[in-house]
Amino acid sequence: MLIAVRAEVESVDHWREKFKTHVELFKSQGVSVAHMGATNDRTVIAILETNDPDEFVRIFNDPATAEAMAEDKITGGVEMFLLDETFNL
Repeated sequence: MLIAVRAEVESVDHWREKFKTHVELFKSQGVSVAHMGATNDRTVIAILETNDPDEFVRIFNDPATAEAMAEDKITGGVEMFLLDETFNL
């Protein structure tokens, strides 16, 4: 399953660098691939592929994830989306 996480950050460059240091946290969430992007200097998105969406959500709401987000300098506006539908053209 794909999960998207959007957030406001102090610096996209800092977020990109720090995000990649959380490998063990992502693995514990069943994440195998993370796609990263930004819409401007302060808004980022990660699309994560997980084999365990329930565990992903559980750990996402854990204090360890809040600590990781603080290291990434996430300032707010965090939204999570479970991408549970596919529309093939």
